[in-house]
Amino acid sequence: MEGTAGYLIAFILIVKGYSVRGVMGLDMPSNWMALHWGLNSVNSRFIIDRAKVKADAFIDSISEGKKEFRGIVPLILGLLLSPVSLGYLIIGRFFLSKLFFASEDCTGCGLCAESCPVKGIKMVGNTKPRPYWTFACESCMRCMGYCPNQAVEVSYSFAIILYFLTTLPVSVYILNELSESAPTGPYLFVVNALLNYSYILFVFFIAYLVLFWLIRIPLLNKLCTYTTLTHIYRRYHEPDTKLRDMLKNQG
Repeated sequence: MEGTAGYLIAFILIVKGYSVRGVMGLDMPSNWMALHWGLNSVNSRFIIDRAKVKADAFIDSISEGKKEFRGIVPLILGLLLSPVSLGYLIIGRFFLSKLFFASEDCTGCGLCAESCPVKGIKMVGNTKPRPYWTFACESCMRCMGYCPNQAVEVSYSFAIILYFLTTLPVSVYILNELSESAPTGPYLFVVNALLNYSYILFVFFIAYLVLFWLIRIPLLNKLCTYTTLTHIYRRYHEPDTKLRDMLKNQG
């Protein structure tokens, strides 16, 4: 279900002055290896080949001057689910970017940082640099899919810690301390939301910074590595796409 994605891109292109003659979504193999294992080559090839038939037919239709606007039902469903999309935009993407870490299999080669399409990974450290995922990370999974040593992992145990830290009612504590000067009415909701949001982002940043330095301790690294399912998940990336090709395009 592509939801609003295709039509949102179409809208942006129209605003930029382009004439959009078609929109269509395609089912492709999921690469969200933070949640599940990658598909094997047989299954992924079946899905890709089926999508290619639809894509070729769509391109032929557009080339003949026709207009093809598909995916109306997913668009409607996407609009109905827009609060979920908004929640991911303001919180979810930051949360997911702070779950990545490099296991002891990491050699510090820097390939993940070099190939990141949004420059969301930085190599930190002098003697043995290690990848640090910033808030710019979009969880595209390129680093996990293409790491030559399969060293990129997602920590489930750290996700649980973050959940408990970010659900503390900090705004309530602060507003109670400021009971006499605390805002009332509609302003209370706004102040409460801003306090919670600021606190959550602060916790993400500080907790991950602590994890990044503690993960250098071999015992803790092994503990995080062997308590996450990503360590046993099959890695996946589009079979016909080589990392060097994407690096050429970025250059």
